[in-house]
Amino acid sequence: MDVKRPLDGTLLVSGFGAFEGVTDNPSGTLARILGQRPGVLGVELPVTFRGSGEALDVALGTMHAPPLALLALGVHRGPGFRLESRATADLTSTRPDNAGEFGSDLGLHGPERRTSFDLDALERALEKAGSGPVQRSDDAGGYVCQRVYWHVLGMGAELGVPALFLHIPPIDQRPVQDQQPCVEAVVAEVLRQASGS
Repeated sequence: MDVKRPLDGTLLVSGFGAFEGVTDNPSGTLARILGQRPGVLGVELPVTFRGSGEALDVALGTMHAPPLALLALGVHRGPGFRLESRATADLTSTRPDNAGEFGSDLGLHGPERRTSFDLDALERALEKAGSGPVQRSDDAGGYVCQRVYWHVLGMGAELGVPALFLHIPPIDQRPVQDQQPCVEAVVAEVLRQASGS
């Protein structure tokens, strides 16, 4: 896990590394790019049910102060951006993670968790940045993305800060350099909402 210590605790952004045919995961690349900004901690997570949550906890522990918000990125198969509204503990995917484990091996239980972010405003920010049509979803997929979203929503509840998961397209649908302005627009809107401005 590549963790860079930020100047302050403004934002924690996570993405993922390679998995299952996705050798160049844009979510991890964008998390690393954003992590070069002052006040932003960017972390690339392993695509494992156990290790992803552990890596998030370690990353949070390196921050000088609690962040204003948590933003998790993940790649999906579609060509556009997808805002996720909720996550559950039900990891229903039948695919093993990079460690060969299944979501059901974790035995997670608990109620669904929902983001408190204004998704309408986030959708407008994305579209203004050139995203094209933005999807809304209440199903983060049942795989490691869902695990991470449920985890960051729980972290956010403990810290009293909002959390969000954004699915982004694969690089064969949209290169990272074209995705970056859209994700930066999400970051700006996330921080605007989290700071109450």
